[in-house]
Amino acid sequence: MKYVNFVMQGKGGAGKSFISMCLAEYYLQEERNLVAIDTDPVNPTLSTYKALNCNVIKMMDNAEIDHRSFDAIVEGIIESADETHFVIDTGATTFLPLVKYLAENDVLDLLHEHECEIAIHSVVSGGGAIDATLSCVEKLFEVFPKQKIVIWKNEYSGRAEKNGRPFEEMEIYKSNIDRIYAVPTLEQRTGSSFNHDIQTMIERRKTFSEAILDENFGLMARQRLKKVWSDVSSQLETMAL
Repeated sequence: MKYVNFVMQGKGGAGKSFISMCLAEYYLQEERNLVAIDTDPVNPTLSTYKALNCNVIKMMDNAEIDHRSFDAIVEGIIESADETHFVIDTGATTFLPLVKYLAENDVLDLLHEHECEIAIHSVVSGGGAIDATLSCVEKLFEVFPKQKIVIWKNEYSGRAEKNGRPFEEMEIYKSNIDRIYAVPTLEQRTGSSFNHDIQTMIERRKTFSEAILDENFGLMARQRLKKVWSDVSSQLETMAL
């Protein structure tokens, strides 16, 4: 069996690359055979984390998906060794073209036929991005009616709620509950220190494992990052992807 994680969200800055980094780091921590792929044509953030040894694939040609490039990714997945874990970070600008490509070419069905376990990850981001991120999640439910989808609640910029209703009380959740594989949460934490530490880690392109051991981060900063990583990695362990 091969394990394929597509991380998809059409709203830029929603935390998609951060989630991709967490997935990739978790697989490395668990000593899985990891293949990380960055297909973001505008902001290929995942590939800048040296520890992840990420492959960069050019996906766009004149504002259109370069089908040959993604064909090569799909064929590479199928031809890979068993127990390989793929993390594919996709760009906000490629969201709709990639959804169209996957649907028109029955890519998910093809991967399933070749013993691939697939998870699509998307993000519901709190604060002012809630509507835009929900719209993209709804599109995934519409286009991929048989696919399990992991919805990450990113609450670093605010609670993932609308009109006082958390995501789990919204109609989009209730009407798709059988389709939602898990709802992990990037938890909002009191005070600004946690967000500052994570932002610094991101700016320095460090994984959690690297930052926790890096004395350039203060002792308390490393303690906070350790706490966040423990929370995220335990949720990933529970999901058993």
